[in-house]
Amino acid sequence: MKLEEFLKKSLTSFHTTENCEIILKEYGFQRLFFSDNWNLEKGGKYYIVKNQSSIIAFTIGNLNNYFFNIAEAHTDSPSLKVKGNKLIPSLVGSRVNVEKYGSINYYSLFDIPMKIAGRVFCKENEKIISKLVESKNNVNIPSLAIHQNRDMNEGVKFTVQNDLLPLAGNVEDIYSFLNIKNVIDADLFVVPDLSPFRSGFKNEYLCSPRLDNLISVWCIIQGICNCNSSGISIACCFDNEEIGSMTKQGANSSFLTSVLQMINNSLSFSNSKFIQACNKGLILSIDNAHAIHPAHPEKSDIVEQVKLGKGIVIKHNINYSTDAYSSSKIKVMLEENNIEYQDFYCNSDIRCGSTLGLFTSSLLQMNSCDIGIAQLAMHSTIETVAYKDVETMEKCCISFFEYQFNCNN
Repeated sequence: MKLEEFLKKSLTSFHTTENCEIILKEYGFQRLFFSDNWNLEKGGKYYIVKNQSSIIAFTIGNLNNYFFNIAEAHTDSPSLKVKGNKLIPSLVGSRVNVEKYGSINYYSLFDIPMKIAGRVFCKENEKIISKLVESKNNVNIPSLAIHQNRDMNEGVKFTVQNDLLPLAGNVEDIYSFLNIKNVIDADLFVVPDLSPFRSGFKNEYLCSPRLDNLISVWCIIQGICNCNSSGISIACCFDNEEIGSMTKQGANSSFLTSVLQMINNSLSFSNSKFIQACNKGLILSIDNAHAIHPAHPEKSDIVEQVKLGKGIVIKHNINYSTDAYSSSKIKVMLEENNIEYQDFYCNSDIRCGSTLGLFTSSLLQMNSCDIGIAQLAMHSTIETVAYKDVETMEKCCISFFEYQFNCNN
């Protein structure tokens, strides 16, 4: 699977997880379940799925130097979540009832092709069966013409319940639109149906929906598939980061801790060894960072200005897990592997977002560093990164899984 295909097909966290599973299987990874007894072997490659929307893959490397190197990203992106099965009538056709999922850029949703996608639970032969779905036909959200709102370019305020309901047309309900029967319930989203494309006079930019955070997911999966692990290398792709990670499949849950404990028990290590493995390793929390905007440089820090195409971004803020120790460890690794990097600091008057690092580092008492690649238009329908930065991040993830940090802080 190529990157552009991965971006196009990963419509929801469920589809993203399925696509990660396809890639992992191609590289010989074996699926595990918590209900099984794990018989792990040196050189083994394994993965486990939670809720169809989160996935953790790991490889067993050198057990003489036992430590966990953990790279993590998130499978979800801001979108519109479908409310129930009923449609809302209007004078020109039925509309889909939706609510906001995550912090989404409203104005970028108008007048583009969109799909309804996610998972449904159906009753078949007295069993409840889960199915991934995506609509064959598109829906869209028509904007109000400028002739009917002459001040729209001066700034418009939108409401989700009225302005952001996609037009579905003359259909009875959501499930009939999807052509699926015997549905008990569903987790469905309205998502942009736009293909990735290259931009710039030299095709140097990659533009696509959901680059935040599919790029990071892609890179850590490529990293775990192509590395020679020094210790225990773990790639975590968690759902629900955009709404706070407070779910059973989110980063602020026991999912990762349970996986690490199962690994430790299968390898017949003591609880003391488990604690030592956490403290000797490092967490790399990977989520995209704000590049300086060509029209609004004042929104970035005065001197620490992140640019597209300038390599890995090390993210510093009280909302991130990075501190001077973890940053120093990562910078040394990057320099030793000739990987370009830059530092990100927020404009001090603008609130900074958060990501996964603080959750997992506090749960495991591990050193952690938040990094990403620079992007423009975060949480918009189309986001922009430099293509060369994706390749740099892939190299970074491989190097991370192969590195021995020997943390002692």
